[in-house]
Amino acid sequence: MATRMTSDEIHAASLVHLGILDEFIRVVESKMDTPMAPFLRDSLSDLLGNLAEQRETYTTLTENTSLAA
Repeated sequence: MATRMTSDEIHAASLVHLGILDEFIRVVESKMDTPMAPFLRDSLSDLLGNLAEQRETYTTLTENTSLAA
């Protein structure tokens, strides 16, 4: 059974997701500071781009839900 979430719950969940994304971004960035094959570097760069897009979505969501609360 689906439950209706409040803006406070969405905001709190978004903040947790944002924190996890930030941690993962730092891990990927630290890996990119080491020597690696060009394919791996390209792959990690693509991953960082995807993570940045996700981060932007969660940032927008946290801003929107804090305004709606």
